[in-house]
Amino acid sequence: MQQSLIEKYPLAIRILHWLIAVMIIGLLAVGLYMTGLSRDNPNRALLYGLHKSFGVTVLVLAFVRLGLRLKLGVPKLPEVIPWIEQKLAELGHYALYGFMIAMPLSGYIMSNSFGLTVKWFGIELPRLVTIDKARGLLALDAHTYMAYALIGLIVVHAGAVVLHYIKHRVNLLNRMI
Repeated sequence: MQQSLIEKYPLAIRILHWLIAVMIIGLLAVGLYMTGLSRDNPNRALLYGLHKSFGVTVLVLAFVRLGLRLKLGVPKLPEVIPWIEQKLAELGHYALYGFMIAMPLSGYIMSNSFGLTVKWFGIELPRLVTIDKARGLLALDAHTYMAYALIGLIVVHAGAVVLHYIKHRVNLLNRMI
């Protein structure tokens, strides 16, 4: 299939894809780094605050992106890609949207459960839940395990683009740039 025949995602979705991708990769990297900082590290509070702010931003943008996806639709995968691979791609995209929503929510719930506020670049956001350390620990575990699962899913997502190019000679990246 020629690349010129591959329909692109709508521009708004492409912009949100890359913006959210950069933020998520940054959040994952900073999250792994900051959890190893000692409580007396002078950068700890700043990193946690930025992590929360960008996490909330990802949550909001994920809903915007999902709404745009439902309204504008997405291009079909080329027919040269087998049905099972198309279904796996669809499931992968649903999983990515799930993580874009579940990760920030688990972080928000974790913070509130431990008695911490969530601020969006200095603006205090409402509490979603009351203080409950047991729930906070569950949210912490969920947030941590989802982070590692999301890293794996991102690798699979990017690897699938490469695999489809090698296996089917279809440059799917062109749909998103």
